[in-house]
Amino acid sequence: MWVGLSAKMASSDNESPLAVTTNTGEIIHKIERRSPQLVSYKTNLVKCVPTDEKGKLRYPNQKEISLCIAHLDDELRELQPKIVFLLGEKVAKAVCEHLSIPFQKWKGLEYSAAEYHSTFFIPVHHPSYIYVYRRKQVDEYVNRLAQIIDTLMP
Repeated sequence: MWVGLSAKMASSDNESPLAVTTNTGEIIHKIERRSPQLVSYKTNLVKCVPTDEKGKLRYPNQKEISLCIAHLDDELRELQPKIVFLLGEKVAKAVCEHLSIPFQKWKGLEYSAAEYHSTFFIPVHHPSYIYVYRRKQVDEYVNRLAQIIDTLMP
């Protein structure tokens, strides 16, 4: 399972969260191709598109996160994923706090998993951060997350 922060303005009705047409979705797709046995689900912590008074996309506030996090609880209960990648610090902190699991910030591209109810929660850099600020490390990032999947999914 991949958990992003919030929905973005869709260009069509059938656009899914973390779509492959986005930089984030493209990187996730590269990781998924490395693990063909993987069945994944993509979602966002905040289901609505948070916009400012001018209609521009903005980060969701704490109230919006708090109101929507129950949807993630439902998805976790229904899907029972083995691995949940928490994309970015805002998502990682919110989910870890909500579930009362320790948040371990990454060091470089080294990530730590916290097990909770037979699911591994792994806070990672958001793929768009890697794409924008560490573009030369995209392949390393993809390899690292693929290794984590291979290690946790025998």
